[in-house]
Amino acid sequence: MTELMDTFCRCVSKAIVEELLAEDGEYLVRTSRQDDEVKRLLGTFNHDTASLIDNLLVEQLAIGELRESAYFRAGFRLALELTR
Repeated sequence: MTELMDTFCRCVSKAIVEELLAEDGEYLVRTSRQDDEVKRLLGTFNHDTASLIDNLLVEQLAIGELRESAYFRAGFRLALELTR
């Protein structure tokens, strides 16, 4: 069941969540602003330090994605239980 839910989660994420976020003006402004700030920040450090910061940011994004997936799966399980 977990593999099926993971597949469903990925499909929903690609089909619905990305569409909702693309329509959200505040999300677009914030992500654009964040991207600009990250580029500016990384430009102020030497290559090694910038690489370390970039790796940290990538890990933070991955952790956030794992949390979002877990929240979705928990909600999906709850919805399944409520329909029984």
